[in-house]
Amino acid sequence: MFRLIRYNIFCCCLCIILTVFVSAPGFAANKPCMSKAQQLAKVSEWAMLARVVDGDTIHLQDGRKVRLIGINTPEIGRHGQASEAFAQQASNRLKHLLAKQKKIALSYDKDKYDNYQRLLAYVNLADGRSVQQIILAQGLAHSWVVPPNDERIACYRSIEKTARDAHLGIWTLAENRWFSARDLPPKSRGLRFVRGFVQSYSESRKSIYLKLTARLSIRMSKKDKPFFADIDLRSLVGKSVNVRGWVSTYKARQSIYIRSAHDIDY
Repeated sequence: MFRLIRYNIFCCCLCIILTVFVSAPGFAANKPCMSKAQQLAKVSEWAMLARVVDGDTIHLQDGRKVRLIGINTPEIGRHGQASEAFAQQASNRLKHLLAKQKKIALSYDKDKYDNYQRLLAYVNLADGRSVQQIILAQGLAHSWVVPPNDERIACYRSIEKTARDAHLGIWTLAENRWFSARDLPPKSRGLRFVRGFVQSYSESRKSIYLKLTARLSIRMSKKDKPFFADIDLRSLVGKSVNVRGWVSTYKARQSIYIRSAHDIDY
């Protein structure tokens, strides 16, 4: 009887631990991806490819331009500028994937077009494989959310983490490591991954700021507040956070711009 009671207590404790773990910030990144069949079941239309522009943009034969949802690949240089590291590899990989496809599958999220009137789509091959997942798995892209299109981000973050842990592609670059807020180089620009301690909360007319150091703050647009609805931003003061966002500098002060709750863990 005593052993049975101990066993029941153990099971109850285990359930509590698992419940807390599953509900913790960032756990959603471990959510399994949809099967190929499940992804094909969500297809909105089939289209014919005209050409690959770069690692995350394609043109269709009907003239539409498509931006792949959920990933961001290094930029190919334009007008004489040098390409970013792994940009050409990402573009070549996408070309190879789509080269023999008579048609490609497109499915959509909440927003169908971006500000440049590009179609925003998840792209699958005829056999159901996800183009985004393949590019991420080979370390040729970051996972990225432009809200409100976040349906598959948990899957993409999980794949990205595997590629990062294996030091594949872009994850061999020093710029893609996790930086301490105090150690982020003053001339940093572009997407960065930063860890820091939130010192204070403040607002301007258009933005919300979480100060990490005297020089660096996390910045959010007030227009994006609905995409942070699950976070009490003021309550983050005094907590350690991990953020991914776009770093810029203005008057010797840096900000890391984030778009949604997917960009911050605490």
